[in-house]
Amino acid sequence: MSETPARPAQPRRPRGNRLQVVVRKRPLSGREAERGRRDVLDMQADAEGAWVIVHEPKTKVDLTAYIETHNFRFDGAFGEATTNRTLYAGSVAPLVSHLFAGRIATCFAYGATGAGKTHTMLGSPQEHGIYSLAANSIFERMEASNGAGGEGLVLRVSAFEIYGGKVFDLLHARKLCPVREDSKKRVHVVGLTQRHCHDIDHYASLLAASHDARQTAATMANGVSSRSHAVLQLALCRRAAARPAARGRRPPAGREEEEEFCEVGRMSFIDLAGTERGAATLSCHDKERQLEGAEINKSLLALKECIRGLDAGKSHVPFRGSKLTEVLRDSFVGDCHTVMIAAVGPSDDSVEQTLNTLRYAATVHDLSASSVAPPPTPTLQLMPPPPPRAPPADTPARGGSAKPTPRRRTMGGRTGLPPPTPVAASLSATGRIPSGAALGLSRSSPASPVGSPP
Repeated sequence: MSETPARPAQPRRPRGNRLQVVVRKRPLSGREAERGRRDVLDMQADAEGAWVIVHEPKTKVDLTAYIETHNFRFDGAFGEATTNRTLYAGSVAPLVSHLFAGRIATCFAYGATGAGKTHTMLGSPQEHGIYSLAANSIFERMEASNGAGGEGLVLRVSAFEIYGGKVFDLLHARKLCPVREDSKKRVHVVGLTQRHCHDIDHYASLLAASHDARQTAATMANGVSSRSHAVLQLALCRRAAARPAARGRRPPAGREEEEEFCEVGRMSFIDLAGTERGAATLSCHDKERQLEGAEINKSLLALKECIRGLDAGKSHVPFRGSKLTEVLRDSFVGDCHTVMIAAVGPSDDSVEQTLNTLRYAATVHDLSASSVAPPPTPTLQLMPPPPPRAPPADTPARGGSAKPTPRRRTMGGRTGLPPPTPVAASLSATGRIPSGAALGLSRSSPASPVGSPP
């Protein structure tokens, strides 16, 4: 492993597309440091983005130790010394502008259990997370927009989790909520509680209540592991025009929910459940944790397939592949902007989970960065009809009797056609990692580097 310290990686200038992928590296934990684990992640920045370099310890057949290097390219990378505020300013803050411009903004955190997703999104008593930092920016802009004592924009908050393929309201005692699609193809979580948020303190109390209601469990990988996908939605609304009889009257305190609002924009924050290998999910309830892990991996695979379909411009995108993609469809179609934060750990004993996370994120980044042009439309040209083909010499005239034409002999039933192009060759030519390996569903051989560092 190179002893040269890596340059601090910072976010690059935003690309023109609507999907940005950044990586956040957490520091070695106290337990990892006590066990003598090594940091195997480097980050380097340049004018075009950031490289994440993984030095994977491996052993040859003759027990010779060596290091295999994997290089990944992203829009930005944030090292272990990065604070949540720096991460927010460098990647998520632009989404607030999209929210006030009337668009749909989405930020989701992906990574293995214990990689720091919940700390990034929720924060801690000592450090605000992305949830709180974004809310502060929103309230500041609302105050500037509404003016002193003015009425206009309001913020409405809802929170739900997706656990076991079902949606539960985190602001109403985990009430089960069905998901329906209206005539305009818009997806609604029926009966989902939406709270009028007065200020940042009220917002903090709602955030704490939703987090306490979330489904967690202990696994071998993490003592408190989130076993569901948590979705926090902030709807920027404008009060609808008052009815004639109600003009000049405001609802009493605590009954603002009865007002009518018109949604201007929406921002969604998704803390995805931690991905784990099957062996890492074992605990005192083996079967239950394994079923949870299978459902989590299924929904994450469906999310990647939807992103793949959107980038390829497919007419049908499989949003119904999981409840996660179904309820988040509006976050990926239309006038929307999305930031993906891939959280990774630096330890050499978690290098497999780190590589799986980076491969998944690299697939999303490569799909979003690629500009696949549609095939050119063929130009119609008037072509003269082909000349009539002369009949073979042994073909009899009409009405005659024909001798049976002997059938061509083939070897083993083959007709002599050239063999099809191997699928493996076409996959290796694209340089994309299969989705199963990206999700850690199977242990595969290490992939070739995504690229070479500059």
